[in-house]
Amino acid sequence: MKITMGNDEFILYIRKQHPDCTTPNPTLGRQVWDWLQQADPTAQLIGRTASYWGDTGDFVTATQLPETATQFTFDRAVLPELYTYLDTLGTGRGSE
Repeated sequence: MKITMGNDEFILYIRKQHPDCTTPNPTLGRQVWDWLQQADPTAQLIGRTASYWGDTGDFVTATQLPETATQFTFDRAVLPELYTYLDTLGTGRGSE
């Protein structure tokens, strides 16, 4: 079954679970999309929308939470593996 989720949700997870992660949001977003394309060849990039929390606040920065987020549609069966990958990104091991 397909699900639509955005980079804002994935980046929020990384920032909450790995507060020392300093990888910029655009890099994290690209890494997530690259991973999704490999895990689900039918995944689709939908486009950018405003993040749920909006575009203002001390927490909206390049290394905290994003102002906008790219949305993806993909097979929700890959979610457990995706969150494992998010943990590797959060610890800085995602590019190994």
